[in-house]
Amino acid sequence: MNDDSMNEESGDIRAAVAALLRIGEPGDGLLTGLVDEVGPIAVLELIRAVAAGTSSAAEAADSLTPIVNAVAGSGQLGDALDRWAVRGEDAQGQRDLEAVQRLGGRLVIPSDDEWPPALRDLGPAAPLGLWVRGKARLNAALQRAAAIVGARAASNYGTKCASDLAWDLAARGLTIVSGGAFGIDAAAHRAAIARDGTTIAFMAGGVDRFYPAANTDLFHQVLECGAIVSETAPGMTPMRHRFLLRNRLIAASSQVTVIVEAGWRSGALNTARHALELSREVAAFPGSVYSASSTGTHRLIRHHEAELVTSCQDVIELIGGAQPMLFNDGSLPSQGPRLRSEGPSVRSEGPRLRSEGPRQSPADPIDDLAEREKICVNVLSATKALDVGTVAARAGLTVPNTLSALALLELAGLSARRDSGWVKLRRQK
Repeated sequence: MNDDSMNEESGDIRAAVAALLRIGEPGDGLLTGLVDEVGPIAVLELIRAVAAGTSSAAEAADSLTPIVNAVAGSGQLGDALDRWAVRGEDAQGQRDLEAVQRLGGRLVIPSDDEWPPALRDLGPAAPLGLWVRGKARLNAALQRAAAIVGARAASNYGTKCASDLAWDLAARGLTIVSGGAFGIDAAAHRAAIARDGTTIAFMAGGVDRFYPAANTDLFHQVLECGAIVSETAPGMTPMRHRFLLRNRLIAASSQVTVIVEAGWRSGALNTARHALELSREVAAFPGSVYSASSTGTHRLIRHHEAELVTSCQDVIELIGGAQPMLFNDGSLPSQGPRLRSEGPSVRSEGPRLRSEGPRQSPADPIDDLAEREKICVNVLSATKALDVGTVAARAGLTVPNTLSALALLELAGLSARRDSGWVKLRRQK
C-alpha cells in the first residue's frame, strides 16, 4: 500500500471516529467495544444503514453476533443500534473535523502518538477519541499530572489552597488538570498559567463552546500554555450527565486527584470515585468543621478514601510512592491523650456546636439544585437586585436559561423578584 492510500485510509478512520463521537454519548462502553472488534468505519456503516432504513437494527445486530459475543452489553445491541441511528444520518465526521481545524484544533485518536496512555486504564469506558485545542501535546503533558478539583462556590480559603498548590506543583513541572469551572477549577488553572506551567481543561461540551462563558478569557489563556479537551462533538452543549462522565477523564489522566473543597454532594466527589476505581491516588485538603464546603472532603478523609494533604510536598510524596502519612503509620492514635485533654472545653459547648456543624449540610436546599441553578444562586446578591442580563453574563448562561433557573430558584424559596431585578433570599437558620 502506497503512502497516499495509507493517508486516505487513516483519514477515513479519523472521520468515522469523529462521526461516532457525535452519534454516541461519552462513556458508551458498548459502542467502544464494538469499535474495538470491527473498527470505526464498519460500525458507522451499520449505524447509517439502520438510520437509512436499508437494514433493521435486529438484522444488523444479528450480523454482528458471531463477532461481538464477548463485548459487554452485546445483548442490547439491537436497542443500541436504534438509539445510535437517531443521530446517524446527520453525523458528518469530516464536517466536524474541518470545523475544529478552523479553530486550530484536532481530533486525537488511540492510534495517534499523541494519545495519552493513561486513558487506556478506563477499559470499555475509554473515549473513542478526543477533540483538542491548544499548544500542548497530550501524551507529553499528561506524563506527570495532578488533578485539582472542588467546589464551584469556593471560599477564599479554598481558592487560596487551590492556587498555592497549583503554583507549587507547576513549579515542579507537573501539569495541572481540571474542569474549567468556577471556583477551585478556575483558581487551579489560573495559578498554573501564572507560573508558566501547563494546564489541561477537560470540558463537558464541545471545544468550540466555552463553558462557563464567563471563563472565556481564562480558556483563551489555557490554549496558549496547555489544552482544552473534550470527547463531546463540536457544538454540543454541556449537560449534567456529560459533566459526570467528563470527570472520569480528569481522574484517569492524572496520577493524583486532589479535592480542595467539596460539599456533601459535590461533583468533585464523583471525580474522586473515578480515581479510586482506577487505583489512582486521591487526596483532600481539610477545611473548617463549620464549613459546608468541606463536608465532602472531610467525609473522604474519614472513610479513608483520601489522604489528608496540606501542601505541595504531601502531594509529591503520594505520586512518588512514599508510605502514606495518614492512617497507616500509627502516628494518629499517639496524639489521642493530648486531644482528649482539650475535650471538656469542647464538650461543654457540644449542643450549640452540633446545631451549627456540618451534619446539617445534607439538608441544605442548594445541594439538591441542578448545576445551572447552583451557578445562578451563587451569582445573586442578597442586598442588590440584579437584572436578568447581568445574572446571565455573570453565570455564563443564556438569558432564556437564566430566566428558567431564576423561576426554579423562586419556587424553591431561594430567590425573589424585585422591581429592578432578582435578589437572593437569606435562608432561615
